[in-house]
Amino acid sequence: MGFDTLVQDVAALGAPVLCADTCSILDVMRDPTRDDARAHVASATLELISKMEVGGGLVCLLADQVRNELATHLQQIQDDAKSQLSKLTERINRVNSISALFGRPGTTDLTHLIGHEIRAREIADRWIDFSKVVPQRQQVAGLAFARVTAPKAPARQGKDSIKDCVVIETYFDVIRALRKTGLQSTIVFLSSNTRDYTNTKDSNLHDELLPEFKSLHIEYASNAGAAKHILGF
Repeated sequence: MGFDTLVQDVAALGAPVLCADTCSILDVMRDPTRDDARAHVASATLELISKMEVGGGLVCLLADQVRNELATHLQQIQDDAKSQLSKLTERINRVNSISALFGRPGTTDLTHLIGHEIRAREIADRWIDFSKVVPQRQQVAGLAFARVTAPKAPARQGKDSIKDCVVIETYFDVIRALRKTGLQSTIVFLSSNTRDYTNTKDSNLHDELLPEFKSLHIEYASNAGAAKHILGF
């Protein structure tokens, strides 16, 4: 779908818009044993996807760069989750064996975890399938490069930030076009990359991004739970 057609179609729906960063979709599939995994965020993710699947309930946009990054990393994240769950099972079985030797035999049934990484991949695929890809227009590369050389958030000194900058400039480009059509619905940019998108001191949207977000009436969410709340679901 061409850029102009995409803008016309989204504007005609008049629905809330979610602009997703790569990391936030990959979060669906990441190792569920990690310390920052939260059930309420997973629940919110499922609710957002359900809204996307209902025509006009929620439009999710994917920058072309995000789609490319997902194609590169999805299998790697799935394999890592499977590996970590296998390690968890091994640890618990080892503890059970030691406990039995010390006079307290018992088993922990973890069969429900078998195939978790496959089910998580299916959810991520649903999210991707019900999203609309935003073509990267010619001017985006130049704007992203200027952002990197400044450097201006999400770029920062000492990091290769060109991909992050291409993503945010692609979203600024399409949102600018949507606002010009008169679209007034809520637009949320979702990224769990808080290191690059928020202030170190207060975890709010980075000061360097505030003017652009305000001018286009974009809200920032660091996780699906926050996005769901902002969108009013």
